Amino acid sequence: MVDDAGDSEALGDRMLGFPLPSPRVRIRPWWFPAQDLRNPLVFFLEAWLADSIFGPDRALVPEMEWMSQALLMVDAVDAGNVVEVTVFARPAVQRQVKSVLLSQASVLREQRARAEKMEQLEEFLKAQAPGPQVSQHPVT
Repeated sequence: MVDDAGDSEALGDRMLGFPLPSPRVRIRPWWFPAQDLRNPLVFFLEAWLADSIFGPDRALVPEMEWMSQALLMVDAVDAGNVVEVTVFARPAVQRQVKSVLLSQASVLREQRARAEKMEQLEEFLKAQAPGPQVSQHPVT
């Protein structure tokens, strides 16, 4: 018997074959002041950018947290196309972390656009190239 409405909803999802959401319980690191948890800064990035910045499975998040002295939560939203980045820290640190991450995202976008243009140029040049090169001077 289920008493809590949330538990019954989770039970229903499990019965329908939906995976249960992963628990988002984290223990506050010893170095992080509790008062900085009150007003998080939230912004959004494309999922491919988050994968490039934070690594596969967000493996670089703990290192970034330690270096920036901020706590980061990176959660997928919008069917995995967008991620929500939440920064917990003092306001000045929040702005700095956001600025660094958005600058890195901008560089990655430019690199991707440049790579796409290079691919298009290569395809164009391959299409414009004549057939096999024939020497005009016979070798005797």
